[in-house]
Amino acid sequence: MGNLGWLPVGLIGLVMVIVLTNYMSMIRLRKKLAKAWDGERFFIKKDTEESLVDGMLLASTLQPTDSQVDDQTWYDLALHKVFDQLNYTQSSIGAEALYQKMRLLRFQPDDSLRELEEFFERQPDLRLRVQVIMNQLGKKNHNMARSIVANPGRHYSYLYLYIFLACLPVLSLFFLPFYRIPALTVLFTSMCFNIIFSIVRNGFNKIRLDQVSYLVRLFASAEKLSRLALPEQEALKQATQPFKKAGVISGVLQTPTGSSEMEIIMIYLNLLFLIPQIAQVYIYNQVKSYQKEAQETINLLGEMEVAISLLRHKRDFELICQPHFSKEGGIRGKSLYHPLIANPVVNDVSFEKNMVISGDNASGKSTYLKMVAINCILAQGLGFAYGESFELPYGHVMTSMDVSDDIEVGDSYFITESKTILRMIESLEKSGFHYFFIDELFKGTNTIERIGSGLGIVRWLSRHDCLYMISSHDIELVAASGAVNDNYHFDSRYVDGEIVFDYQIKQGAAVTKNAVNTLKSLHFPSEITQTSQELIRQYEETGKWSLNTIIES
Repeated sequence: MGNLGWLPVGLIGLVMVIVLTNYMSMIRLRKKLAKAWDGERFFIKKDTEESLVDGMLLASTLQPTDSQVDDQTWYDLALHKVFDQLNYTQSSIGAEALYQKMRLLRFQPDDSLRELEEFFERQPDLRLRVQVIMNQLGKKNHNMARSIVANPGRHYSYLYLYIFLACLPVLSLFFLPFYRIPALTVLFTSMCFNIIFSIVRNGFNKIRLDQVSYLVRLFASAEKLSRLALPEQEALKQATQPFKKAGVISGVLQTPTGSSEMEIIMIYLNLLFLIPQIAQVYIYNQVKSYQKEAQETINLLGEMEVAISLLRHKRDFELICQPHFSKEGGIRGKSLYHPLIANPVVNDVSFEKNMVISGDNASGKSTYLKMVAINCILAQGLGFAYGESFELPYGHVMTSMDVSDDIEVGDSYFITESKTILRMIESLEKSGFHYFFIDELFKGTNTIERIGSGLGIVRWLSRHDCLYMISSHDIELVAASGAVNDNYHFDSRYVDGEIVFDYQIKQGAAVTKNAVNTLKSLHFPSEITQTSQELIRQYEETGKWSLNTIIES
């Protein structure tokens, strides 16, 4: 063997280093995840919302959906923040599944998800093992796993050529003792060719290769999970059977994150042994032949991650309930609260008739609307609500709250606001019940037209298959709409120079007027507050606004 006897030994040593490093990394990861479950900080890369939206839009075309939470509603309710609060997933597949459940609603209970939660609560060790495996799969924005499965393209015929080229450097090592010069020639020639070929191919096809590498590792992760005593074990075994060979190449297809000592080694191994190219051809051919199994694999992994994520999230909240779905009526709930507010005030909900809610600024009207709407969506999408109890029929949820001018198309605030209301009206063409939440109806126009148009809207909605909850400052609109809806209010008190709120909803229209008192509490000049009070008194007596008498006096 001469001076070249170290090559086979070096190869064996490299394999041992890889195995040992991987084992140590696994131990550290397991410890970190265990501590994170108990509340210790654990950094994990987040999926961008752009990537999550792309996945959701694709999923909406591939699976049956009864209702979709539109962009306006999503941002009105700050559901992206609720998602971040809920999201304890370790992989992009899990995050995508959670996001889709929040936006693509099915009007039927998800018993399997609840059963998975209960299982992982009883089996913390298995839950941790699942988290470790999914963490190793990791995050990758725009991973296109679902897209590739949905449209794998044509069969590729040059898989065995890639395998032959990848094996040449290894085979040449075994011929070194017998054919030194030819073996060395083949060794260095094949190494140089493979590296150059890989670099060229990666340059032309980098994005696609990255996407395929994630899909390969996804199947390998699923195969590992199929060995665990999980409720979905048999389903996983059947779904992953066609992709068992993925595990052979998945180990060197890690996405660089900067967190592993093995990444530099893996990069060179990928280049030398054409691993991404082999993976691409293999996985495309398998997915083409076993499309249904591939889709089932992705769904099963996503479902497990969602269940674990929800289980972890619920540990942070004392008051969480499972909703009950009725066939008719409206929304009823006890001790509900908003999940994004620290130390929230709980409120009961009796949303069985149309509601108009009045009250001062900052008294709690908008928060109440958002609280009910968020719980309505989460109850249908994820099977839980923030509160003591929650009951409702399945239905579409739409909001009009945080509206702003659309500068790009030249729409004024009122036009943009009108369009958000119009989309609600047009949505009634869809079958099923509808829940509408509107914060300050038509606040973008003058008082007379605001009240007139608002009353026209509430009368029209009251005659259709929906329930509306509207907040308003307009005393006239509140009073005049009483014929078609119930009135509720939030009040406030002026105590020792400060405005005090109790944030409790009450029946009837608001009777307190604390806008001027708010100005006083902020130390506005007394001339302003006195003038304001006098003008309000005059209007209440005469029904007219005028500065003349104030100026004359």
